[in-house]
Amino acid sequence: MEPIVVSPEKEQRTMWFIGWAIPFVLGLALWVVLILTVDKLIFGLCVVGWLILMSLILLYIPAFYKSLKYVIDSDSVKMRKGVFWRKRVDVPYTKITNVDVTQGPVQRMFNIGTIHVQTAGAGGMEGAQAELKLLGVKDLDGLKDTIMGRVSGYTISRTEEVKKEVVEETDLEIFRRMLKEIMAIREVLEKKQD
Repeated sequence: MEPIVVSPEKEQRTMWFIGWAIPFVLGLALWVVLILTVDKLIFGLCVVGWLILMSLILLYIPAFYKSLKYVIDSDSVKMRKGVFWRKRVDVPYTKITNVDVTQGPVQRMFNIGTIHVQTAGAGGMEGAQAELKLLGVKDLDGLKDTIMGRVSGYTISRTEEVKKEVVEETDLEIFRRMLKEIMAIREVLEKKQD
């Protein structure tokens, strides 16, 4: 199977910029109110600190967006992300138990969403979280169906391989293994009696 490489759509980056713009505008409104009540030196230091922080976030958004890559290959779903701390996640098809799709109201406006790939490995509160999230993708149902198809195809092919291994063993070989096990059990029981 040919690997499918997926990157988030530009609309995801736009959503993050909108998420940045809302606190920026609210912060400006707050600074206008505080200028009347706070000491000018303290006010100036706070504004400079706030502007530096907001500028760093503004620079971080495109860098993080560029770092996100997803690969759906023949045996797993992979994700790579991170600007300062890089993270790679590899979820084999044998571990995937569920694939969910979510779309918030703003995501629906941009026609994007998130695909959650879940495994049975996490329990309790962690079990509710996805092992891997494909953020800002467009063809949600198509990608979900592709992943689930590869999960079921991988499971079926592995089951067939195991069946072939079992079928290749003859009845005579099975009886010989059983006899060997029974003889080993007998030896242990005889040693316990002595």
